[in-house]
Amino acid sequence: MGVTLVISVYKDYEALNLVLDSVVRQSVQPQQIILAHDTIDPGIQTTIQRFISSLKMDHIDQMDSGFNKNRILNKAIIRANNEHLVFTDGDCILHPKFIEEHRRYLRNGIFTAGRRTDLDAKTSAGIRNRGIHHLGMLRMLLNGTKRLEEALYFGSPLISSSKTAKLLGCNMGWCKSDLEKLNGFDMDYTLPGYGEDTDIEFRAKLSGMKVQNMRWKALQYHLHHERLDREINITQSRNLYESKCKIGYFYCENGLTQLS
Repeated sequence: MGVTLVISVYKDYEALNLVLDSVVRQSVQPQQIILAHDTIDPGIQTTIQRFISSLKMDHIDQMDSGFNKNRILNKAIIRANNEHLVFTDGDCILHPKFIEEHRRYLRNGIFTAGRRTDLDAKTSAGIRNRGIHHLGMLRMLLNGTKRLEEALYFGSPLISSSKTAKLLGCNMGWCKSDLEKLNGFDMDYTLPGYGEDTDIEFRAKLSGMKVQNMRWKALQYHLHHERLDREINITQSRNLYESKCKIGYFYCENGLTQLS
């Protein structure tokens, strides 16, 4: 079954070039790539033109009116022409088996949840300057990369993590029909740092769906960048999430159907 890869993008096109380099090197190619662009900026066209001959890309964008990632993700769901959707971010370099592993475990009623390795600043700068070939386990170890255990790959289904999977928006897979059942991502969340993944994971499980842990299977490497203090945003979004949990609906009101 075909796979659509959805890549969330803002304005870091240098990182996006590296991510797309890693897509070209996938053992299983996605049949469709959607660049979900949470702004309107012609600067992305240089990147699109660079890869237009090697990757099947669609580009969707929207006016930059704050953090509206869930809205652009819902637009990507609507645009997707495959049943299997894999989501990542435009600053996460993919392991060559990333698509293959998500596709292997995705089933109707089962969504996939992977982790990520947070690259240190020195390794990230080297990759930005020299390309994804600069990525290596020894270099990450010597430079102090965090969550290095998440960079271990075990292809055998006999080896799996016993930890409870926790969904990350940058590394997850869904069946399109399951997302439609949930009415997609809840667009009430308009602050970064919380809600994009936590909310839909809760609603999916509430509906009876199961999660497949993709730790040590679907690997990715997050490029280092400075982060703004999001504590206030997280607190507000967590309060919204907790109020929605009390209501206990798996179908969100402000989702896909608001865009169709």
